[in-house]
Amino acid sequence: MTTSNHTYDTVKGGVHEQLPRVRVPIRTKIILPYLLLAFCLALGAAYLVTQIVFDSLEERFTNQLIESGKLASEWMYREEERLLATLRLVANTEGLPAAIQDRQAERIRELTFGIAVDNREEAVEILDSQGYLLYSMRHIPGGMVEEYEFTKEGDQSFLNYDFVENVVRRRLDGYSDKYSGWIRADWGDYFYIAGPIIDAAGSQIGTVLVGESLQTMTRQMREETLAQVTLYDLSGEVITSTFSQPISLEVETVADLLQNQDSSSLRRTQRDLTVTNIDYQEIVGPWEVREDRDIGALGVALPESFYVRPSRVTRLQVILLMGVTFFFIILLGANLARVITKPLISLLRASIQVSKGDLEVRVQPESNDEVAVLTEAFNQMVASLQASRDALFEAYDRTLEGWSKALELRDKETEGHTLRVTNMTVELARWMGICDKEELIHIQRGALLHDIGKMGIPDRILLKPGKLTDEEWSLMRKHPEFAYEMLWPIEYLRPALDIPYCHHERWDGRGYPRQLKGEEIPVAARIFAVIDVFDALTSDRPYRIAMSREKALAEIKSQRGRHFDPRVVDAFLEYMARNA
Repeated sequence: MTTSNHTYDTVKGGVHEQLPRVRVPIRTKIILPYLLLAFCLALGAAYLVTQIVFDSLEERFTNQLIESGKLASEWMYREEERLLATLRLVANTEGLPAAIQDRQAERIRELTFGIAVDNREEAVEILDSQGYLLYSMRHIPGGMVEEYEFTKEGDQSFLNYDFVENVVRRRLDGYSDKYSGWIRADWGDYFYIAGPIIDAAGSQIGTVLVGESLQTMTRQMREETLAQVTLYDLSGEVITSTFSQPISLEVETVADLLQNQDSSSLRRTQRDLTVTNIDYQEIVGPWEVREDRDIGALGVALPESFYVRPSRVTRLQVILLMGVTFFFIILLGANLARVITKPLISLLRASIQVSKGDLEVRVQPESNDEVAVLTEAFNQMVASLQASRDALFEAYDRTLEGWSKALELRDKETEGHTLRVTNMTVELARWMGICDKEELIHIQRGALLHDIGKMGIPDRILLKPGKLTDEEWSLMRKHPEFAYEMLWPIEYLRPALDIPYCHHERWDGRGYPRQLKGEEIPVAARIFAVIDVFDALTSDRPYRIAMSREKALAEIKSQRGRHFDPRVVDAFLEYMARNA
């Protein structure tokens, strides 16, 4: 593209193309406040480095390590509460107790699968009243959110774990009827919360376990704390770790930690360790579950080079410094930013309208820079999209008319019928207050294709001059279903399916193919049904001559509340009277 004013050159497809000249480039508008901001941040960074050098590095590192340990413990508590919330959702699902009593694994899956997927749970286990595995759902590692492996029926291995047996045997500890613990199984090391499933009579008919793999938990704790996380069992052996080569604890260390946890203010022990030639300090605390039961130890480790991370006090200083800096920068740039962003916001709003299908939106340029050029390009793009869409829909509609014409050529009895009923249906819909353009388009398309399902009817039946047999009528009545099967795969025709699929339904529920009744029938099909019958009555057929307009209207009126929607009949009679 070449214009009369240009200052910059660009290359497009090997050809130099000059850009239009702008009064103040937007790049200049944006760079100026960032230069000022960078200057202020440089001053702040200099102050911050000075403060870090004079702070106690070792104390800061210790504080950071303790804080990471607290964050890991808090994360474990929150995760346990999250699993507990999912457990309650599953246990209180309506219909689940009956499905467990009847051992209907597929029904259990229907009731629990959505909850598991919505809450991103890795494992849900359902046990019967004796503790036998009835149904299991475990997420496939690395799979999509909804990809699970399902198991029906199983052994009694869950009863090997005390926390599960406590629930199955209904042992209450005075705190809750729900217990937590971890297990080592063929599918991995998992942390579970177990709780009872109670029926309406108050009887326990099963147990639900909601769990998460310990590998996932340690990985998420590492992301939360930026530290290496390790879970140990009560003997000090590593269960899982984010270390590639974790080091076990001595059993005496774990025993001493758990024995003295109530008397120690920190409830933690600290040790040095070296992993893959990197020196770490690890803080180890008790791994407690919700009933204050110790099930192992939780270790959090930071590399000794991590001490440069600011302490909490230093972070507050940084936040305060940054806040003051940004306050003055915002005061300086607020007006400038408003001027810059106003046309961009207009473009954004217009883009949102376009994304919703409104191709008539246009944006008025408000400046003389690159944004104005972008605005003009946007308007041209939307205009092109609108022209392309209109042409595409025009081609679609001509295709639909061709389909209906092809059916008329096959069935001479309905020649001209399709266009007549289509025009009258759209007019009656408008008369009844349906003014939405998109809805009227779908009604028009549905009317054009109302008998498209007859393409699936053999000629010997469709063109038979005499009366149809019961068997032939049975096949003929399937043409709405044939229409549905033909049109449903075509996505843009799905909103138009109401008429082809439902125009033979009756208000009294005696129609076909689904025997819908009253307002169960889509309103478009109810409108079309009146027009279709009226046109049939007033058209010549091989087996009878056309009725007069008056007799046909009387026949329509006689079917009010039986074949047709009374409200549609009243509107139709009023419409016909006004258009006599």
